[in-house]
Amino acid sequence: MKTLIRVAFILLAHSFLTHGSNGKEASNSWTRHTIDNTSLGADGARSMDVNGDGLQDIVAGWEQGGVSRLYLMNREKNQKPSWTIVEAGPAPSVEDALLVDVDRDGFVDVISSTEGKNKEVVIHWGPSDPKNYNDSKLWKTETLFEDGSMWMFAIAMDIDGKHGLDIVVGGKGPDAKIGWLQSPADSRALEAWNFHPINPAGWTMSLIAKDMDNDGDEDILLSDRKSKDSGIRWLENPGKESKALTAPWENHWIAQHIDEAMLIDTVDFDQDGIEEIVVPYYIDQEGHISTFQTKDRKNWKELSIQYPPNMGRAKALSAGDINLDGQTDLVLSTEHADDGKSGVVWLEYQKNWDNPDWTTHDVSGPEGIKFDLNLLLDVDADGDLDIVNTEEANNASGGKRGLGLIWYENPTR
Repeated sequence: MKTLIRVAFILLAHSFLTHGSNGKEASNSWTRHTIDNTSLGADGARSMDVNGDGLQDIVAGWEQGGVSRLYLMNREKNQKPSWTIVEAGPAPSVEDALLVDVDRDGFVDVISSTEGKNKEVVIHWGPSDPKNYNDSKLWKTETLFEDGSMWMFAIAMDIDGKHGLDIVVGGKGPDAKIGWLQSPADSRALEAWNFHPINPAGWTMSLIAKDMDNDGDEDILLSDRKSKDSGIRWLENPGKESKALTAPWENHWIAQHIDEAMLIDTVDFDQDGIEEIVVPYYIDQEGHISTFQTKDRKNWKELSIQYPPNMGRAKALSAGDINLDGQTDLVLSTEHADDGKSGVVWLEYQKNWDNPDWTTHDVSGPEGIKFDLNLLLDVDADGDLDIVNTEEANNASGGKRGLGLIWYENPTR
């Protein structure tokens, strides 16, 4: 009897989550699972299958803890995953950690972008022996690049068609820039890496490798939250054979008027082959969500989505089918989600994606203050997308330990 009551309750809760009314926030939060809360200031997470076992592993930087950590997923049949924690290496004031095989030895390394007093792009070399890969003592940390700038985010791209992946980095503060680190023939020879600045920046948020002009090479789509360069724009890749590859890249504005543009995503809502860009931002502490659409890859139209009630300040948007109904939803995470506000929700449209009235469903409840990137992964292998995130602000705003690296279990299945 108890089992039947429990099943009925779960089905009722699920029905409410997926069929809430417009403008209202469903009260049912998802179950939260902790991956790691043993350091301070968890600040963003990325994922990749680093060891070829078919499972998505995670990397996260701990800003106040001064370390980047790799989390190798382990999963037994019908069980929730467990995680093997590997200390990639020290990274004081780390803002972002990236998974990439820098030296092309078949084993994934970690790139840490740091600000504060450190102001370095740091490389953590993973051991080139599968028996040693999990041994934190055998990872080696070195400075890949420093020029006095603060670094906020990095992505890997093969820009010049030589020597594997190069590293694109974005900075913050006075004289900040976006540029790429050109990988040499021997990537372990750190002095052989060359840095090429390609555009100024104010406060880099997102960097996304994307062919924006449909010419066959990857450009750089970015969001910048400060200065005259704030807003959404893309930098045109001149092509790997071009002499202009190491010169400033041409800048194309998508939305120059947006200040405090945060962590963005792309999705093809209208299925026309050209992706829209979803943007969370705020003005005078007021949250906004906009979708930018283009039909000719040149002229962009802004469409607004009503910002959910009782939320923190906009931080990140990620697109994915959360309730398995065949249409794309949005996951919104926020910061300054104190005083009972929700920090993470998901949004769905009812009939048309370009209608501003989307239904809001709670994910996190009121616990947590400052969230970051949303990773949409099927963590528990049940066929729906769960949400991985970091929460850092509890320790940053009063000496308390934050929620750390966490995942929220999607109740759809």
